[in-house]
Amino acid sequence: MALPSFTAMQLSAGAPGPQCALTIGVLDGVHLGHQALLKRLGDEARKRALTPGVVTLHPHPLTVLRPDTRPSYLTSLEERIELLRAAGADWVIPLTFTSEVSEITAEELGTAFYEKLRMRLMVLGPDASFGRGAPKDTPDRMRSLGAELGFEVIQIEPLMHDHERYSSTAVRKALGAGDMERVRGLLGRDYRLAGPVVHGFERGRTIGFPTANISVAADRALPALGVYATRATVTGRTLMAATNIGTRPTFDAGHVSIETHLMDFEGDVYGERMSIDVVHRIRAEQAFSGPDELIAQIRKDVDAAREVLTPR
Repeated sequence: MALPSFTAMQLSAGAPGPQCALTIGVLDGVHLGHQALLKRLGDEARKRALTPGVVTLHPHPLTVLRPDTRPSYLTSLEERIELLRAAGADWVIPLTFTSEVSEITAEELGTAFYEKLRMRLMVLGPDASFGRGAPKDTPDRMRSLGAELGFEVIQIEPLMHDHERYSSTAVRKALGAGDMERVRGLLGRDYRLAGPVVHGFERGRTIGFPTANISVAADRALPALGVYATRATVTGRTLMAATNIGTRPTFDAGHVSIETHLMDFEGDVYGERMSIDVVHRIRAEQAFSGPDELIAQIRKDVDAAREVLTPR
């Protein structure tokens, strides 16, 4: 079967060099387990004078295999590609996962990598499975295919964090609990949300705490609702900030919004792109009796965020 999204032009443009080493997977979040996989890929590729790269599946296969499931992403595809490159991939090819691609066997994929990407080494994660039905014996099948065609297969051992496997699922679980310290331990960095600054209800301005609201994709994984100490980067500056992720229960309890109060800053940032690194959860979302009680709590939240973020 031909690969619908795998044209010869796309593949040859994506993998520089005469021969390559690659890994394949969704790799959402590019957590420390993924980074260890990329490091091993790079180390083994250099030993063999190969260019290391990644074939990343997007959208998540669950969107095709289980249409009633709506996966949430830790990174956008663009952010994922940037992180994969930073972790050591010389090239990244997104493979659009469709119903047609879901019917391609692991052997057909491996053969396409060998022929079109000139793959001579495949490095797989501990739970690697791809191709029709995502068979659990994928590594063994790739070893058999490699022996036939002429490429090597290496599978890395699981990497653990505090008695738990590094995984995108573990990151989402920690996010859902608002445990940003655990998220940082799994990712090796603070969790980042980014998007354009959009107009909100502007109630923060009327009570003395103006906020910059960012719009993020509906399929983006969010931390548990609450107030967080964050670092915001906008117009080339990185500022201490306090961010509320919630539904504004004191006023209108609507959709979830991301509202960031920038400390020690005055100016108009509407329309600018802003990123926030979510450092620590200060408290859960709660409703207040009115504006006065809310203002008093916001003052405490901002002070708490400043305390968390101030270098010691």
